[in-house]
Amino acid sequence: MEDKPRPEIQAGIYPTEVIRDVAESVGITGLTDTVATGLAGDVEYRITLLIEEASKFMKHSKRTALLPCDIENALKVLNIEPLYSPHPATSIPTYRRVATPAGPVFALEDKEIDFEKALREPLPRLSKGPSYTSHWLAIEGVQPLIPQNPAPTDNGPMHQLAPAQAALNNNNNNGAGVGGTASTTIHPPVKHLLSHELQLYYIRLTSALLSPATNVPEAREAALASLRGDPGLGGLVPYLVRFAGEKVSTNLSNLDIIDAMVGVVHSLIDNQTLFIEPYLHQILPLLLTTLLTSSYPAPPDQKALWLRQKSASLIARLLNDYSNSYPTLSGRVAKTLFKALSGDDQVLGESASTDIGTRFGSVLGLKAIGKNTAVRALIHEKGLKGLSELAESLNDEAKMQMIDVVIEVLAEVLPEAKAVEINSSQIEDTCGSLIASQIPVKKPELTSSIATALQEESGAEENV
Repeated sequence: MEDKPRPEIQAGIYPTEVIRDVAESVGITGLTDTVATGLAGDVEYRITLLIEEASKFMKHSKRTALLPCDIENALKVLNIEPLYSPHPATSIPTYRRVATPAGPVFALEDKEIDFEKALREPLPRLSKGPSYTSHWLAIEGVQPLIPQNPAPTDNGPMHQLAPAQAALNNNNNNGAGVGGTASTTIHPPVKHLLSHELQLYYIRLTSALLSPATNVPEAREAALASLRGDPGLGGLVPYLVRFAGEKVSTNLSNLDIIDAMVGVVHSLIDNQTLFIEPYLHQILPLLLTTLLTSSYPAPPDQKALWLRQKSASLIARLLNDYSNSYPTLSGRVAKTLFKALSGDDQVLGESASTDIGTRFGSVLGLKAIGKNTAVRALIHEKGLKGLSELAESLNDEAKMQMIDVVIEVLAEVLPEAKAVEINSSQIEDTCGSLIASQIPVKKPELTSSIATALQEESGAEENV
């Protein structure tokens, strides 16, 4: 039986001369054309397969150029040993000719390594491997002070820049006389610019807030609702805070405008998308002014009482939100309220030190700060006694209003009543005759609570 002739192997684009050169470099000679053509076809298939796998990595990486890393990934997928190659300092490798029994071979010129020197060198530090850390470029528009962010530049006040600018100008003039043409220019800080839309919004917002509430109540309510819920007002916050502060300082006797400005502050605090922490140094003095001012109508004006209560509640909210970030904030506000309750004319002025409304506001503010602070100021420091003495000159309706509010505050801040001996004269000396006479009538259980607070104070002093 005759053997069938084998089909002729078709040559591809991969040259057979390369196959023969590689075979001769490893000592194989006399390679036939059929074998060389078959090996060339197999090499061509392997290269095509490798490029197809590498192109998949290229496409998944959203690239149009094939990179060496794609080839390396394709070799790993095909379970082929990766390519090992040196990385010379120059782009053109250097080869040297080596004589072998099979013929000359050109090899890369490797650097000779002294083993004694290599063994004496310290071992390199182990790499920690890849890791991830959080890095905040900015939080609510404010760049945090961390090592990864650049330190803020301190331009200093303008009165310090003026002498430096004059000195620079003199030096420049002297240098130009010698033959130089140096010049130095100090640019002023870049102004904060608002977009045209925000400027128009600010104008319409302020006009709606300043319009009398009795004429257009819907406009004011709509303006405050917009402040409360609009997320795109971050650039307007410093302007709105300054606007409210200016209107409060110049219109303390106008309760309608004060109501609108307190509403502005309330809306800014309610808007969770706004970052008001950098403006606390402007908001808290504004609220303390509306709480302690002596320009309001005398009691029993209900609108004035409502404004003081609302200001106290906003102060309590700010202290609750930011006392952890600023530990001294509550203490500084409490110190101001202490002085207002004691009638310190050096801080409040002569008119406010004797005003019943200012003392009234300090009581509401102390309740907002905390129970211990309020008990210390009202009971231990006898702040209620001074308030009671000032209230003697009020009419009956104003007296009842003041007593009702004070009793409500005491019911919230005083400790739980215990079985202690009640000394009426001591309570009268602490609260004043007017308030002490009304407590047993309106809320008798407060008498025991006041006696408990006084006993706890005396016990603490004995322990010290």
